[in-house]
Amino acid sequence: MAWKSIMEGSTIDNVREDRRASVRVEQYRISQQAVYFNGQYLPLSCIREASVVESSFSPTMSCGKSIPVFKIRIDYGADKPLILMVEKRKNADMMMEIIEAHKTT
Repeated sequence: MAWKSIMEGSTIDNVREDRRASVRVEQYRISQQAVYFNGQYLPLSCIREASVVESSFSPTMSCGKSIPVFKIRIDYGADKPLILMVEKRKNADMMMEIIEAHKTT
């Protein structure tokens, strides 16, 4: 599969090897260089700000039952931020640790 950067002009070297070295976090993968989702990736070097917000998700898209989730809001310079949704707090925290560690380097 050919992975494409969501930031035009901002790519990482050897995407295949980086993704292979990445860690699975629910439906996403994250490495020391990028976040992978839906056949695309966002280089960590493009991230300006990231935060975790508690939220809920209704699988049936109607009133009634909803499940608690955590949304990771990533601002990277586009008009709309990237929102990644995870079910477990520890997974949101793990992704944030990797993102924050990259920002300090």
